Amino acid sequence: MMCDECGVRPANIHLTTFVNGEKQERNLCATCMTKFKKQLPSIDLTNLAGLLGGFLEKAMSGAHVDQSDSFDAVCPVCATTYHDFKKKGMLGCADCYKAFREPLEELLVKVHGNAQHNGRVPGGVDSKVAIRLSIDKLKQQLVQAIAKEEYETAAELRDQIKALNAQIEVKTKSAEEAKND
Repeated sequence: MMCDECGVRPANIHLTTFVNGEKQERNLCATCMTKFKKQLPSIDLTNLAGLLGGFLEKAMSGAHVDQSDSFDAVCPVCATTYHDFKKKGMLGCADCYKAFREPLEELLVKVHGNAQHNGRVPGGVDSKVAIRLSIDKLKQQLVQAIAKEEYETAAELRDQIKALNAQIEVKTKSAEEAKND
C-alpha cells in the first residue's frame, strides 16, 4: 500500500484521527508522518507501547477465533505470558520472541503482510551491501518471471543482475587498488 500523502513510498503507518467528531484514516510513510507530526504538536507519539497494546487488542478481536487466543505459553526467562504481551504491547525479554514465535509471526503477517522486515540499508553501510541486496531482490523477481513464463521480463532482470555484479567488481577492484597505494 502506498502513502496517501506522497504516493511514492510504501505506507507503514496507519493513522486514525477524529476531527470535529469525524473519523479520518490515513496510510502514511515515515517521512510524511514526520511532516504530519510537526503540524500537530499536541499528539504524543512517544508511548508506542500503549498504542500497540490497544492495536493488538483490536487486531486480536476479529470475527474469527485466533489460535493465539488459546496460546498460553510463558517465557522461561522472564515469566512473561502471551496474555501479558497482548495487554501491554511489550515483550519482557529477548527470549520472549522464541517463546511466542508462532503467534508473533501470525500477528506480524496480519499487521504488515509479512513476517520478515524489508527495510532500507543504513546510510553509512558500504554501497556494495546495498547492491547485493538489490541483486537478491532481482533474483527473486527473476524466478517469479520465469515461473510466469514472462521471458522478456526475465531477460531484462538477468541483464540488470549482470550490470549490478559488474558494479560490485569495479568497486572491489578500486578498493583493492586504494589499499595497495
